[in-house]
Amino acid sequence: MVDTAWYFRLFYMPVLNLIISMLLFKIINAKRMTGPGPGRFWVIVYFIELILLCVLMWFVSFCINLAFWIGICIIVFGHVIFALGYSAMREHPEKKEVVVDWGIYKVSRHSHVLAGKITTLGAIVMGWNLNSPMYIILWIYLVLDIIVSHFAILNEEKINIQQFGQAYEDYMKRVPRYLLMK
Repeated sequence: MVDTAWYFRLFYMPVLNLIISMLLFKIINAKRMTGPGPGRFWVIVYFIELILLCVLMWFVSFCINLAFWIGICIIVFGHVIFALGYSAMREHPEKKEVVVDWGIYKVSRHSHVLAGKITTLGAIVMGWNLNSPMYIILWIYLVLDIIVSHFAILNEEKINIQQFGQAYEDYMKRVPRYLLMK
């Protein structure tokens, strides 16, 4: 599989997803998404995960088939969730609440993380090949990435409680962490 041309390998998909997400952020002008953030440790962990994902995906090729198009659709869905999250984080003069609880943030407290996992899932589906050990490793990577992201989210929620107080605690009671899952 390593003899496959570089442009038929998935290694650039995570970086492409990151670039598209950043462009959406800039175009939509999500000014309210500048809160406390996850902290330096979690940002470093994220970039290590991104590099590891790119390295793993170097060994996974794809071809233009049904799995490719399903993967593209999943990625587009993930970017729609990114866009909805960024749109909710725009400055809304009529909405002065400290905690953003409108738009997609009515149904998910961490839609941006969910969108990132969905785009990663889409990239993995693009290279569908259950006979490849590296492809199986990518699925294991995704599960571990979801677990690590959950701990980062728990940390971010503690920071948000410190910054926003009771308003954020009330928000946590009303809105699930990941769409339908508390």
